[in-house]
Amino acid sequence: MARAPQDDEPRDREAAAASAPASRSPGRQQPRREPGTRRWVVDVLLIALTLAPILLVYLLPADTSLEQVEKIGSITACVPDNFAPLATPNATDPGFDITLLREIAKRMGVTLNLNVNPLIGRDFRPSNWGINRAGCLIVAGGIAITPQTRSFLETLPTGVETGWTVIQKGDAPLAKGLKVGVYPGFGGLDRVSLSSVLRSHGLSVALAPTADALAEGLKSGAFDIGVTESLSARRILDGLPGWQVAWLPETNSRASLGFGLWKGDLTLKQRIAGILSGLENEGFVRDLEKRYGIAPVERTANFAP
Repeated sequence: MARAPQDDEPRDREAAAASAPASRSPGRQQPRREPGTRRWVVDVLLIALTLAPILLVYLLPADTSLEQVEKIGSITACVPDNFAPLATPNATDPGFDITLLREIAKRMGVTLNLNVNPLIGRDFRPSNWGINRAGCLIVAGGIAITPQTRSFLETLPTGVETGWTVIQKGDAPLAKGLKVGVYPGFGGLDRVSLSSVLRSHGLSVALAPTADALAEGLKSGAFDIGVTESLSARRILDGLPGWQVAWLPETNSRASLGFGLWKGDLTLKQRIAGILSGLENEGFVRDLEKRYGIAPVERTANFAP
C-alpha cells in the first residue's frame, strides 16, 4: 500500500537541491584566467605612473628667465614706497633690501630698476598686491616667507627675521586690561590672528595709524604697551629709552624675510641664490645688518595667567 507524501517532503527536496553542486552544461566552458595577466597589467600601470612626471618635465617650456635678464641687461624689482629699514624713498640710502639687490645686480652684470608699489606688504596675501611678471621679476622690501607667500612666489631668505613683537617697559607679564596700541606696519603678517590672540587675553586694542603715532602713544601713556612688526619695533625703540622689545607669544607669526620671484623662474633664482650665498660668506650681509640696525630680538614676552 503506497504511503501518502507528508507535508514537509517538498521542502526537504528543495533544500537538497540547493545544497547540491550546480551542474555544468556539457557544451559550455568556464573562462580560464591566466595567473600572470593581472600582475602584468598592474606592473605596466605602476611604471606609467612613475615615468609620467618625468616625461611631463620635457613637455614644459624651457626656463629662460636668467637668459632674458642677461639679454636685456637689467632686472626690475617691485618694492613698497616706504618700509624702513628694508626699503625707503631715500635714493642715497635706500634700505637693506634695495642695497642688497643693487649689489646682486652688479655682480650679475645688469642694472637694477625699481617699480614702487605702495600695496606691497599692506595685506598678508601677496595675490592682493597687484603685482605681475610684466611689472617686475623680483619682489622685495619686507616679503615674509610664509605659506601664503610661497603659494604665490618662489622665495629666497636674506637672513632677516620678522614677526609680531611687543614694546613694553620692563618684562612683566602682559596682564588683562592693558591698553595696547597696534601698528600693523608691513611685512605680510596675519593681522586677523593677532587681533584674536590679543582680545582672547583681555587686552584693550586700539589701532595706531603710523609708527610715530604708536611711539607718541607710548610716551604719553595713552598706550601701556605697543604691538607691531619686529622691524618697526626696533625703530620705535630708538626713541624710547628704558623700554624693550620682545616676541609676542601665541601668534605663530615669526618668519624669515627675503625676496620673491615668479614660479618657474628657477635659473634666475639659482643665480641670485648663488650670489647671495657668496655675499653672506664675505660678511657683506652682516655688515649691512649692522648699518641698518637690524639686531635680533632676544626674548619672548608672556601673557599673565
